[in-house]
Amino acid sequence: MNFDVRKILEQLEMGTPADAGVPLWQQESWQDPEGFATALAVAHVGRGAPLKSRAGQHYDFFHDLVVRHGNTDRVALRSYDRRSGWQVLSYRQLHEQASRRATEWVRQGVKAGAKVCLFYSVGSELLISLAAALGLGACISYLPPQGRRFIARRLATLAPDHVATEPHQVLLLEGFEKKLLNNQGQAAPAFTSHTYKPAEPVGLLFSPLVEPPGTPAPLLAEDAWRGALVDGLLTFGVGPGEHLAAPGYHPLQHLPAFLFTTLLRGATYLHLELPDIEANPALLTEHPVRALGVTPALRDVLLRTRTQLKNVAHWFRNPEEPIDWHSWRAWVKQGGVSTVPSSNVLVDSSAGGAVLVSPRRVRDVHTETPPAPGRRWALHDVNMSGQEAPGDLGVFTLLPDKERPPAYLVLTRSYGLYHYGGPRTARREGRVYPTAEVAEAVQELAFVRGAAVVPAPTGGVAGHYRYVLLVFTGAQAQQTNVWLQEVRRCLELQLGAEYLPDRTEFVPLYPRKVDGQVDEAWCNTQYLTGALHRKSTDPLFQSLTVLRGHLLEKGGQGV
Repeated sequence: MNFDVRKILEQLEMGTPADAGVPLWQQESWQDPEGFATALAVAHVGRGAPLKSRAGQHYDFFHDLVVRHGNTDRVALRSYDRRSGWQVLSYRQLHEQASRRATEWVRQGVKAGAKVCLFYSVGSELLISLAAALGLGACISYLPPQGRRFIARRLATLAPDHVATEPHQVLLLEGFEKKLLNNQGQAAPAFTSHTYKPAEPVGLLFSPLVEPPGTPAPLLAEDAWRGALVDGLLTFGVGPGEHLAAPGYHPLQHLPAFLFTTLLRGATYLHLELPDIEANPALLTEHPVRALGVTPALRDVLLRTRTQLKNVAHWFRNPEEPIDWHSWRAWVKQGGVSTVPSSNVLVDSSAGGAVLVSPRRVRDVHTETPPAPGRRWALHDVNMSGQEAPGDLGVFTLLPDKERPPAYLVLTRSYGLYHYGGPRTARREGRVYPTAEVAEAVQELAFVRGAAVVPAPTGGVAGHYRYVLLVFTGAQAQQTNVWLQEVRRCLELQLGAEYLPDRTEFVPLYPRKVDGQVDEAWCNTQYLTGALHRKSTDPLFQSLTVLRGHLLEKGGQGV
């Protein structure tokens, strides 16, 4: 098919509404992703340095993301540090330092196809190591420093050949000390950048959208390169030197996709932490932002501080977050973005970038989410039979789907428009809540006799659930406040603060167990029907619990 990219870009920049539903060019891009990517690649280069990659043939990420811009003084990363202010990494610095690091890693045994885990907070070191790993043809994984148990479980599953991190993070990598890479970066550059084949994995990513949680999903080179190409030109429309920012966006869901997108375009990734914005909202207005991702948390901070965003050219939100119409409309009006184009964008890094994207237009907050341009997809039966959906509601499935994680998102189609319909099963803002990991961590506390996590529908926004942690305490005297603090401290240390439950219930009973494990199905039924609450306040069950305490805890503990 023939794609007039110039006309497509003009339509997106002007915010021209489609005549009816999804534009014809976007529908055609679903049928011919290869031809669409080839047409975009020509427009992407423009008057700049040529791409070394060829759509559908081979991909040199180090050249296209770093080397092409290495002779410019444009900024690749601009990040804020509370102690030292704004930190800047230019493309020239990135090229030089990544080349040195890659050369040093070759001497330490890093080869094409090796699994290299990048264990960093977002910053210059992450970008440099990412570029070095891509230059050597490694299969990258990314983990942010957080809970010890969270990290240990995923590293054990991944079994990386090498781990790259900063010296002060080494204590969190117990058992993997021999895998650590030296990052001095003093060696003179001497390596040839690797060229990936289309079906070659460029990453094994721990996407929080993948079930079961903690399962590394392969990111194919073709998906990564095409996703960055489409997102850079169309989804976010960033150009050389322009900023893409998404404060508070989940790192495992959105990285490295956001980094690939900005680097391929020669743009700048602007990184800010939410606590820093809350302390000083003016940070968000110091640099012009071409595309700004806005979470409900950021929205609320800007509302409270009455911050005006006159420097933003386009803002977007994740359609999987519960939509509070009143708060969003209040922020749009108060924040000065009522005339700024907006869109809904759902990103999955394990799929290479945005998978659902609404056009950039000036309009009210909405739920429209058509599949991203250049994606081959289908609506499958919600019963997961594998057949196509018989009607206009089904599970959105990227094709081919054999090597991909199971699809989960319900999409509806009405009069040519596509709308987000929620997850097929219980999730938190589209992400899988690690119920088993949370229960396991809590069960190690001395006062806990069993634990389980129950997802409870809120009855409000479709697809929105609250996660209730049930902590069975047996016959012990209740110490709710003390126990609550211990549970919180345990989960923050072992898994990370984002995995705190929405609610914690201390149940003065012993749980039912099957083969020595808490019966999760029983816990779900008992809690959601109210039976657990009735039993915990019934004098007969209280007496039986005391008796069981004498029998089960002979040492007297918990009686």
